[in-house]
Amino acid sequence: MKILFTTLFCALFLFLSAQQKDSIKMEIKNVGPQINSPFPDYAPLISADGNNMIFTSPRPLNEKEIIKGKTGTENVYVTYYDDKNGRWLVTFILGPTINRPDVDNSAIALSNDGQRMLLYRGGNEQNANGDILESILTGEEWSDPVRLPEPINSDENETSASISPDGRTIYFVSDRKWGYGGRDIWYSTQDETGTWGEAVNLGKLINSAEDEEGVFIHPNGKALFFSSKGHNSTGGFDIFMSIYDETTLAWAEPENLGYPINTPENEIYFVLQGNGKTGYYASSKPDGYGDLDIYSITFLEDLMKKNTTLLKGRVINNTDTPLGSTVVLKNKGTDKLVGTFKSNKTTGKYLVSVPPGKKYEMVISTEGYKTDTISIDIPYKAGYQEIVRDIILEAK
Repeated sequence: MKILFTTLFCALFLFLSAQQKDSIKMEIKNVGPQINSPFPDYAPLISADGNNMIFTSPRPLNEKEIIKGKTGTENVYVTYYDDKNGRWLVTFILGPTINRPDVDNSAIALSNDGQRMLLYRGGNEQNANGDILESILTGEEWSDPVRLPEPINSDENETSASISPDGRTIYFVSDRKWGYGGRDIWYSTQDETGTWGEAVNLGKLINSAEDEEGVFIHPNGKALFFSSKGHNSTGGFDIFMSIYDETTLAWAEPENLGYPINTPENEIYFVLQGNGKTGYYASSKPDGYGDLDIYSITFLEDLMKKNTTLLKGRVINNTDTPLGSTVVLKNKGTDKLVGTFKSNKTTGKYLVSVPPGKKYEMVISTEGYKTDTISIDIPYKAGYQEIVRDIILEAK
């Protein structure tokens, strides 16, 4: 009887899922042993251009524990994509500022340029249990994480988050009071003085009477992905997508991403590159290397059909030395601040996501160098594009 029920349930699940997403073709692949281990690997985070990935794993740190097959505490790992050979490089564990011993260290959000990370720490870490912390990449070193202020953190649990393209809004999941269910998605926006505004619930169209989790805002700022047990989920947590309507200024009704992404098991922590075609998530599929593995999803068409432009390059001096500079980006038409960013002092790299078809002004400043102001006209192009612009600063 149990076997018959399971068979009927799975058949119904496949039918319903086919109705939801039968028009989108995709290919799902295990990302391989360079990233995945015999132990759980999950919560992938990527830069907008997909060149680096950060993820969390409780794999043991010493050979004796590996032989025993025992999991340890959670730690954060990083890997980089080798464009030339089309594969991910071997992963390595991040340093002690991120991974404190005897504490669960989980990475939950990464900025588009990969230089700002949000973390969740469990265990006995003072003032960090159930809260979101922030760390900044300076050169090759991550700073000591700092607890985000009270509009974002509360006396309750904040379990996942995502950073908007301009860096000034954080979407996060919390089980604080006044929500619509157990855990809801909220957001807080930072003003030009650096003060975080009050936490705002995304509303009952997004938040169901059940739990929401694993929120992710796409680099275009117009597509929100999250997992939910509500919204007629087909089994446990399913992954949903909502598109922001620029006419009504509201999020649209969430759409289930369907099979084969969603299954009768739990699917959480989906992320998507700027190109709208390459996503990642963790799943316990039978072909995996361990309990939970990270998988890539290649969509044969842009999942969102929204325009996304990445402006990237390096800030260097006239001897090709990378510079850690402050980059202030404004919309020339409105004189409105788009965002303030940093180029990495070790690589000189910067990356920002901007709406196409507009003119921008970039002000680049570095101690010991002349401040440079340049105008950039981003041509309109439907879909995804990358524009590379290197900036050379003159010494004073």
